[in-house]
Amino acid sequence: MTERVYLHVGAPKSGTTYLQRVLDTNRGVLEGAGTLLVGRRHLDRIHAAMVVREDRRLAELPESARSSWSRLVRQIDAWSGPSAVLSYELFAVASAGQAAAALADLSSYDVHVVVTARDLGRSLVSAWQERLKFGLTTPLEEWRPKSESAEGSEWGWRTLDPSGVAERWGSTLKPDHMHVVTAPRPDAGPTELWRRFAAACGLGDLDVKLDVARANESLGVVQAELLRRVNGMLRHQVSGSRQRSVWIRDLLAQEVLAPLGSERIGVPDAQRAEAAEVWHAATTRIEHAGYAVHGDLTDLEPAPSDARLPGQVTEAELTEAAVACISSLVVTMRDRTGRGRAPTAFPAPGPAPAGRRERIRNLAVRATGPYTNARVRQLSKRVEELEREVQQARRLHLRVATLQDVVTELLLDPEVQDGGVTERALKRYRRDSL
Repeated sequence: MTERVYLHVGAPKSGTTYLQRVLDTNRGVLEGAGTLLVGRRHLDRIHAAMVVREDRRLAELPESARSSWSRLVRQIDAWSGPSAVLSYELFAVASAGQAAAALADLSSYDVHVVVTARDLGRSLVSAWQERLKFGLTTPLEEWRPKSESAEGSEWGWRTLDPSGVAERWGSTLKPDHMHVVTAPRPDAGPTELWRRFAAACGLGDLDVKLDVARANESLGVVQAELLRRVNGMLRHQVSGSRQRSVWIRDLLAQEVLAPLGSERIGVPDAQRAEAAEVWHAATTRIEHAGYAVHGDLTDLEPAPSDARLPGQVTEAELTEAAVACISSLVVTMRDRTGRGRAPTAFPAPGPAPAGRRERIRNLAVRATGPYTNARVRQLSKRVEELEREVQQARRLHLRVATLQDVVTELLLDPEVQDGGVTERALKRYRRDSL
């Protein structure tokens, strides 16, 4: 049976996607060694984190989403091996009370919580980019992350500062059960992050495949500035977190713009100074608490950068990027629909490949999700009303039948009201009249 649980709670943009891909790719290796990778789908982990955080958006999702955390806990309960690993970065948003409630559900096990973190200056820029993908129009040079105390903030110091995340999740744990893993500097090699993470999760002895695909979700400086300006035009046409995640983040930012440029974005001086203050304070808090550190806390210090800022992008560069974006968007939509008509000099395109068709279906489901869920709720409510009406009708029929029994018995000829004749007459009357 399960004895130990490793709960990786974030932070976002600290190499979590890479670590999760390594875990998923090596699921069989882990399970063969007695370690369960909790959650068969990444979506289950996303929903579980929303449950733990008491996210209000759960009201728009199916019941299966609202029960996801308890399902994952049952998976751990049913596992026959000695350990389990659960990883999703936005557990980091949880308050101390929410974290304590989640850990209470796992109180039967020896729980270790793992927090990953990276260069806080780069983290700040990444957070700005993620906000861009949800419609932000504020220039990087003017943007500041929300403070650690801003509850529910997914892209502020509440999630980026590892000391705050560790304190909230470690409030009921022994210090040596709270692990801080620092993402190494780029020159440390591509596998060093996994090595540190594996050591924190008791996976250091496993021979795992590490050459997994790395998603390119980051925007180049030109593309980021272009998206910021487009957001100003889309502000009223595309609203709500679900619509923005589908059309701005998934389609425009990650599928169209990200492949068009990768020039790194610089960190403005004011933001670097703020990140340096957070790093100094975080280092003190982590060392004072006595948490287990895998790596070096100096890895989190904002590194100097001579990369350009979005405000330094020229209008000519933006025009060129806009032309490339429109061209790519047209081709993407043609390939997605599989209905584009090519000029007669070229062969007509065939159906979209299976992978693309799957993305189309996912996009359609996510785009129509709020409306579908609302319709399901309306129909469910109507079914409940009809069921109540049926029950009321049944009760009325019973009352009428009882009344008919009484009336019939009163009206029958007294001479036939013996020998069970009355009872048989009532049964026959009830059979023929109801």
